Amino acid sequence: MKLCGYADKFGVSPGEAIQFYVNCDGPRQYRAEIVEMVHGDTNPRGPGVIERPLSSDIEGTYAGRSQAVHSGSYCVIPYFPAMDVGSFTLQCWIWPTIPVTDASYWRHGEQTIIARYGAGKGFGLFIDASGRLALKVNGEVLTAPHPIRDHAWHFVAASFDAQTGEATLYHEPELRYALDPAPAQNGTTFKTRPDASRLPLMFGAHAASDASGVIADERFPYGVRGAGLFNGKIERPMLSSRALSRFEIEQMKVGASGASSERRFAGPSGNLSDALVGCWNFAREISSHTIIDEGPFRLDGVTVNGPARALTGHNWTGTVFDWTKAPEQYGAIHFHDDDLDDARWTVDFAWRVPPETKSRSYAVKLTTKDGDEDYIPFWVVPHLEDVKAKIGVLIPTTSYMAYANEHLATNAGGAELLIYRTPILQEGNIFLSQHREYGGSQYDTHTDGSGMSLSTRLRPILNMRPKFKSFTAQGPWCYNADLHLIYWLDRMGYDYEVFTDEDLTYDGLKRLWRYNVVLTGSHPEHVGGTLLDALNSYTERGGRLMYFGADGWYWVQTFLPGYEDKGRGVVAELRRCESGIRTWKADPGEYYHQSTGELGGMWRFRGRFLHTVAGTGMSAQGFDISTYFTRTPDSLDPRVAWAFEGIAYDEKIGNFGLEGGGAAGLEVDIVDTMLGSPPHILTVATSAGRHTDSYLLVMEDYGTSQQGIDGTQHPRVRADMAYHETPNGGACFAFSSIAYIGALPWNEGDNNVSRLTKNVLDRFAKDGPLPPPPESAIVLRGRADYAVSQSVPD
Repeated sequence: MKLCGYADKFGVSPGEAIQFYVNCDGPRQYRAEIVEMVHGDTNPRGPGVIERPLSSDIEGTYAGRSQAVHSGSYCVIPYFPAMDVGSFTLQCWIWPTIPVTDASYWRHGEQTIIARYGAGKGFGLFIDASGRLALKVNGEVLTAPHPIRDHAWHFVAASFDAQTGEATLYHEPELRYALDPAPAQNGTTFKTRPDASRLPLMFGAHAASDASGVIADERFPYGVRGAGLFNGKIERPMLSSRALSRFEIEQMKVGASGASSERRFAGPSGNLSDALVGCWNFAREISSHTIIDEGPFRLDGVTVNGPARALTGHNWTGTVFDWTKAPEQYGAIHFHDDDLDDARWTVDFAWRVPPETKSRSYAVKLTTKDGDEDYIPFWVVPHLEDVKAKIGVLIPTTSYMAYANEHLATNAGGAELLIYRTPILQEGNIFLSQHREYGGSQYDTHTDGSGMSLSTRLRPILNMRPKFKSFTAQGPWCYNADLHLIYWLDRMGYDYEVFTDEDLTYDGLKRLWRYNVVLTGSHPEHVGGTLLDALNSYTERGGRLMYFGADGWYWVQTFLPGYEDKGRGVVAELRRCESGIRTWKADPGEYYHQSTGELGGMWRFRGRFLHTVAGTGMSAQGFDISTYFTRTPDSLDPRVAWAFEGIAYDEKIGNFGLEGGGAAGLEVDIVDTMLGSPPHILTVATSAGRHTDSYLLVMEDYGTSQQGIDGTQHPRVRADMAYHETPNGGACFAFSSIAYIGALPWNEGDNNVSRLTKNVLDRFAKDGPLPPPPESAIVLRGRADYAVSQSVPD
């Protein structure tokens, strides 16, 4: 992986510019060209990789340069002269997660809590490599006698008297077990005096340095790059300008006075007011990058690389779960040494999209003479006023972000059990395992074991590439799988336009209303509420929806504010709560998103059932082989029989495909009127009874541990194709399987899956409302038993 890159946006409109960032680590040169991506699956049973070169002014050879990713989150308070203290006291609450790591682990060593420190100079509070609290003043160190317990709250403090050189360290666990040693302060006398020389104050890191001194890096806020990264929570850090007594430290815990009097922003008592430099309240401005200082100098700062906020503090009572209702109990920030919100690379080239450019899937193709290769995908999206096609394709980019750079193949303990085979790894999997700084997916855990709730698109996403095969599917997944649909549309000669999740989330119905029909990708799993609102409004107004996937609209996603200058949907947030298919789960009290304050988890538990969007919802998953559909009696109903023209009733639909060998597989959806499928829905085809024991029922569908939930035994482990009408001449057709579009390219599109899809698309794409159903279909239907209700006499 000597060559990789990313763009500054997913979707770009004609007339706009898109920027590209490239790491070329080794080769002296690389070549760049723009290609239209038509098909990215290397499976020899399909059409192979299809890309069309597009002439552009960026095409050419560029000088290679190495660009590194510097991950890890922290806070920076810019330098202010009041920080130039000789004597000082530092104090805060901490909840460390990996105070000690094994020498064979990927990263270990000293961690910074709070410091003005860099290049061996300054002062700060640290956890050393042995897991003990340590105070540093320049090169001298005072270490606590006992190590710090992980995943527990501790009050820590350190003071230094510049006149006497006396240094004192305090380490006091909030919870003491019966046989724990009693907390005790320890001290020594330092000969040195702090030399912080205009360094900023930092939480969770100190200033990075090299042989020449502190590194100045203009890509980072205030030009400071962090080192000595902390893993865990920090709460209520404070800096005082003299060595406080233990009693004064206890007084100072309350912070600055908030009273509306002459003592506002002062210390908690008169004799401490002149000592207070800053006390930072992380419970304020939780949704932002801002760190608020409640002290007299108002030394506000910023977070870097997106640490997790809206997390429980040392004073959380367990009675309030919504941080917006009691923010004072959510004053902690969780820092991770592999957090990343922006790779912050330098731009290598940019392309201004010509006005006549078609709305399609594109990529910048990068190559070297040594055989290195990478693709940087992007989509040309029409301006709202320039929509011309009757067919719109919704590219599920939020789901791409959720899976971005996932490490499950190499880091998930149950990977083999999940997929029923040994994972087959690609070069990107190995690279990511060795380079955690590229960030992980929302299916991964951080190096300290906590879940990754945030994912950024401003980095190379190595599994969002043509030719990439997921270990889960043993074939394309998400982006590369969705190119199966793009190939089919191209092969069939349809005119269409593309737009992304971000476009729909921010534009709402304005993005949809001109299209006769909207097509989804194979796995639109992660979405925001405004996107669901737009789809609902669209179908209610007569729009037609073709749902080509499964497990759609499952998880609540929001976009973190504060990145508006970098574009739409830069950082997505997901909190995995008490149900759903989870590789990790949020801690108690931490279910509400920091970005918007709304409840995370599954949309189902927010009262928005998956089944209400297109008629079907997630029921099971399995990753060994896919199977086929057969028609049901509902497919003969005149309301939908037109969809099966040219397909015999007893024909196997999709007993072939590039995703597991069939059209029904990987993840599958079913009709369930009790979970939101409309009672007039028609289940037109099913895969019931054809799945293996690797397919298991989703956990939210049963309440206690039980046997018999696999594909050979449980009746809900199946995929249901379904059709239903919506008001004003609209309709939805759900194909209900991630593997479905993998069957479209089979035999160059000459197959019964393609025929069915074409029948539906041709009817849905026509102007005007769909033909009305027969009069006999207009009846009141019961939801629980699918029965027609008896009319009640006057």
